[in-house]
Parts: sequence; structure tokens; C-alpha cells
Amino acid sequence: MYAYIEGEITYITDEVAVVDVGGIGYEIHIGTRDAVTLAVGNRRRFYTYFQVSENGIGLYGFLTIEEKEFFEKLIGVSGVGPKAAIAILGCNSLSDLKFAILGDDEKAITKAPGVGPKIAKRIILDLKDKISLSDSFEERLTSSEESAMASVKNDVLMAMTALGYGSSEALKAMSLVEMTEDMTEEQLLKETLRMMNV
Repeated sequence: MYAYIEGEITYITDEVAVVDVGGIGYEIHIGTRDAVTLAVGNRRRFYTYFQVSENGIGLYGFLTIEEKEFFEKLIGVSGVGPKAAIAILGCNSLSDLKFAILGDDEKAITKAPGVGPKIAKRIILDLKDKISLSDSFEERLTSSEESAMASVKNDVLMAMTALGYGSSEALKAMSLVEMTEDMTEEQLLKETLRMMNV
């Protein structure tokens, strides 16, 4: 129904972004990895998947068309719903997830909340033949730096919530930090905590 939605982010948590498009706020479910790269006030495009089921409707958003396409492959696996699929993509970069499937790495998939070994095995069995090893290597080479920074941000977000801060206030404080590519997890955590008190 919606190929993509582009607008200003007005609210964000580790699971949801609200995007203002012409005065209408679209609530879009996002993965944790994407949440740490976003900031309130930024204009972004989300490639979307519109889900309608007996339990209600939902809009799921991705920063790249490749992630959306892989999300659709995941929900095509029996027993994998949109919430589980976005949680899996929220715990792994797309290239890491592809390598986990190609390498029968169930643990990488079960890092996602609510995803057990049985579902992980089914994902590996169903998708292994649908992933190109050479394409996965190429993706890994082009996304390794971005992945490393997203991983640092994700770890800091988890540390902040473990310290008792809300994910949305932690994300807001993190977006105020001037980040560098070589910034460590400890440095980012220290700077984010400092921004909480500004």
C-alpha cells in the first residue's frame, strides 16, 4: 500500500518512529539498529511494509530497500511474524544476518527477543538457498564501518536502558553527541550520560 514514507521524525523509541508527513504522524515500527541512527528533527525516508491481520494493522519501516526485501523473506518463513522479523533485523546488520544463515549460526538469530531455536532453524532451512554468498561478501565489505558504529550505538543504548533511562530519552541524548568513526563504546556512553544532564 505504501512503498515509502518520507518526512520529519517527531518522536522515536527503540521500536517506533513517528514521521510527520504534511501534518499527519505515521507511527512506524523500526528495528533497534535503525533507531540508534535516527534523531528527532531529521528528515528520513522509510521503505515500508503495511501489515493487516486479525490482530490489527501495523506499518514497518526500513532505511534501505534491501532490508525491506529481506524482511519480506523472513515473514515468508512459517511461524515468523512481522514483530519477530523486525526484531531479528534489529539485532543483526543485514550482512551479519545473511552470514548467520549461511553459516548455520542459530545463536545470532536467537539474540532477537521472542525468537527461539526452532524458529532460527526454520529460517536457516528456508532461506539458506535464497542467499548469494558472493553478494553477502560484497555487502559486508561496503557496510563494515557503518555496522561497527551502529553496533557501538546499540550497545550504548542497551547500557543506558540497563541504567534505568528510557530508550527515547537515551536516543535523544545520544543524538546530541558529536560522534567520530573511532569513538569507543565507553566514550559514547560517557558523552551520552553527560548530555542527559545538559
